[in-house]
Amino acid sequence: MPIHEFRCESCLYEFELLLMSKSEIEDVRCPKCQSPDVEKLMSASNINTSGAPRTERTGNSIIQKTSAGSFVEHRQCQSGSCSTLNLAGHER
Repeated sequence: MPIHEFRCESCLYEFELLLMSKSEIEDVRCPKCQSPDVEKLMSASNINTSGAPRTERTGNSIIQKTSAGSFVEHRQCQSGSCSTLNLAGHER
């Protein structure tokens, strides 16, 4: 997925944005102070090398977990279906 990490050079706030094209990077502003002075950070990749994830079913949710502690939760929502992605070692 094209999720990019940025740091604002004015207020040092770090944030992530989902950008669908490279041209959108030019228009990025800090969501905290609205400064256009942002730096794109190098993102660390998160790769599962321990084999297939475990799948658990809980009520209306299906949770796929890896041994690294990452998981993807798929739920039935009013709008159809929703997903939550939790990457081990990644803070929001």
